[in-house]
Amino acid sequence: MKKNVFRRAIAVAGVAALLQVGGVAAADDESQEQSGDNTCPVGLVSGLDLDTEFGAGTGELTQCLQRRHKVKLVVQVNRFCRDDVPNPDCTRPYALGNIRNIIKEYEITNGMTRGRDYEVAAIVHGGGGHLLIQDQYSRTGGNQFEGLVKELMDQGVKFYFCQNTTRSYMRQKLLTPGAANSEVIPGIEYVTAGISAIADFQSQGWTYVQP
Repeated sequence: MKKNVFRRAIAVAGVAALLQVGGVAAADDESQEQSGDNTCPVGLVSGLDLDTEFGAGTGELTQCLQRRHKVKLVVQVNRFCRDDVPNPDCTRPYALGNIRNIIKEYEITNGMTRGRDYEVAAIVHGGGGHLLIQDQYSRTGGNQFEGLVKELMDQGVKFYFCQNTTRSYMRQKLLTPGAANSEVIPGIEYVTAGISAIADFQSQGWTYVQP
């Protein structure tokens, strides 16, 4: 009788130990899910390893992403051009190149997958709103970056147009009152106010970036 009780006690202790180890393993998995490992790079942007591209020892000196899962990045876009030139003369759009490089960094360098590992959104207001108007409807000399906006949308970037800015554009006759949505690039979404939307995104766990 005593032997049976002793055996049962050992069995119960063994199960408890297994559950405890399993709990630790699950916690470790969750920690890795949150932070990712620090092996870098997963992919080569230029086709060359870092030491070959930048010089011996560069790989050891390179700081890589600490978090590679469930990354949510919201970018503020409040200008049309990176340079202080009239819109028709602009060759470098504000923030769009940064967003394109972010995607390359996530997908090529760090092997991340859109939707599973990262999301990118852009809150567009102020002068940045001109980037979201179709070229054929632009009244400020055209939108030479319409194609780049569409390219980024195809890569999963969500653009949100501030409705306060939209109203201002309609008052200035830069968009047609009552028909502004038909003059904006198809697929663009809206927020009621750009600045408060950024704060709201942050409250939902998004990381804010101003290029």
